[in-house]
Amino acid sequence: MSLVQPTLARLLAAALAISVFLVGFDIIYGRFFYRDIDDILRGIQIRQFLDYGGWYDLTIRGIDMPGPYVSPWSRLIDLPYVAIARVLQLALAPEDAIAWAFRLWQPVLLLAFCLLWIGSVLNLSRPRVEIEPLHIVAAFALMPLTLWEFTPGRIDHHNVQIVMLMVAVYGISCWSYSGGLIAGLGVVLSFLVGLELAPVLAVLLLGPCLAFVFGVKGGRRLLAGLATSAIVVSLLAGLIFLGPHRMMATECDAFSAPYISALLGFSVVILPAALFLGRAGRWARLIYLAVAAMLLIGALALVFPSCLAGPYAFIEPMVRSLWLDRVQQERSVLDFYREGEFIKVACIAGLAVVALAVLPSMRRQMRAAHAPFVIVFATGVALLLLTLIQTRFMRFPAALVLLVLPTVWSGVKERWPGARTALVASAGGCLVCVVSLWLAVPQRKPVLELLDYMTVDLCTNIDPSPLRGLPPGRIVAPSSLGLFLLDRLPPGMTINSISFHRAAPGMRAMFDVFLSMDSETRKRAAAPFDYLAVCRYDVAPYIENDTLFARLMRGGEWPGLTLIHDGPPGSPRFFRIDHARFE
Repeated sequence: MSLVQPTLARLLAAALAISVFLVGFDIIYGRFFYRDIDDILRGIQIRQFLDYGGWYDLTIRGIDMPGPYVSPWSRLIDLPYVAIARVLQLALAPEDAIAWAFRLWQPVLLLAFCLLWIGSVLNLSRPRVEIEPLHIVAAFALMPLTLWEFTPGRIDHHNVQIVMLMVAVYGISCWSYSGGLIAGLGVVLSFLVGLELAPVLAVLLLGPCLAFVFGVKGGRRLLAGLATSAIVVSLLAGLIFLGPHRMMATECDAFSAPYISALLGFSVVILPAALFLGRAGRWARLIYLAVAAMLLIGALALVFPSCLAGPYAFIEPMVRSLWLDRVQQERSVLDFYREGEFIKVACIAGLAVVALAVLPSMRRQMRAAHAPFVIVFATGVALLLLTLIQTRFMRFPAALVLLVLPTVWSGVKERWPGARTALVASAGGCLVCVVSLWLAVPQRKPVLELLDYMTVDLCTNIDPSPLRGLPPGRIVAPSSLGLFLLDRLPPGMTINSISFHRAAPGMRAMFDVFLSMDSETRKRAAAPFDYLAVCRYDVAPYIENDTLFARLMRGGEWPGLTLIHDGPPGSPRFFRIDHARFE
């Protein structure tokens, strides 16, 4: 037996041990750290596909805003759960099979993540740094925010995004033509899964281009593989998961024509350079790539001008202010201070220490033209900076930044020049910054506002049976209640909105009906709907009783609403809308 096999086995065992411990801690904790409404809607999307089929039909049944809700989410995420559920249905009841499918796929993804991470760190650390199990334990202990995405039951797409990011990083770390093929696969499939990492993937793609410009050995081969893979995978993934119609459609918030065109354009620009400009001078390569990139960006802007405003441009200002701007993941890291979430602050600060402490070694890596190390580190730093600006990225940076932890460890242990000074200075600087912000940013007391009652999932006792036997119709309800009603609705019943950006038109109607102080605005917004639902809560006494929403939550009545069913706190109230009398 070779010496490599037991080494890899020990490293993998260390990674799995600490991963299982952290994931187990998340399960024991009870309410999963990351579990949220995305998991609920993904579960509904998967169940509806199992019930109705329609590979290319991403319409979520049961939502009428008015108008259908078409999911931007890829079938790539649904596919493993559907396949596992179909197999398990041979021995289990359908609901049990689905429930087990939702728990079995995450360990497979976790194993893939561990293997890719270990393969990447081994490639990036050679030849001077020998990776030990202790390095793996230390690195994985610092990435709970990443590993908790692999908790069984976490069926949202972020765990696959992490794995696809690691596929791309592993390909870069191989620094070969085959590595370029792997990296292209990871980049394209990451775009297919979701667009969150687009700025980071741009950095990852820019790195090999600069290495090629500066003549780094192996850069041309990797770039050729990357461009070839991007062409093939973009077209195949589009045909398999989107179909020709959506491949040609312009959907700025989902993988579609703008992003397929960008990836194909990138490949068309890069492939000739990699094949024919290998012996050209540095300035010739730089001018070609710069001019071609500007022409490509200009062409994309002309062909897809609607995407220049970003993926959320269609959300009305009122919906943006009352909903999107209040979502924590859209805010900066300062919100963690306000909410007292110091485990997140500590994890991010730990990553900052590692990123700063590796800088003396980074100069050595650059002098040695170790391009993969520099590219992966730059991508990790980009992720860390994005996390400081917008906390939706917090689950990603640890996977990349901590790849340099063994280098920091070895530098300190072997007394490389400046290594210990950099570690002490970075740790001290980050500690001062964390404490200063702790003192400067006032913590927010958990005081519920009226809008919070529209979004929090306090309605725990949902019984849709009062709706059975009623004529089919449209229900207007707060978006949180609408999501929990969605897969319980009788046939022919629909809800108006859920708390997702493509449901913004339905949210506008919801806000107008429940919160508007103007009678005509309420009547106009309620016109398309037949029924109204609201959850009954023990509402805080300081909340004014001057809106339809507040009054109905407290158990009150409203002109033009006929009570169908009333329940205790924590359960929905259902009303029939009499439009002639509704105020």
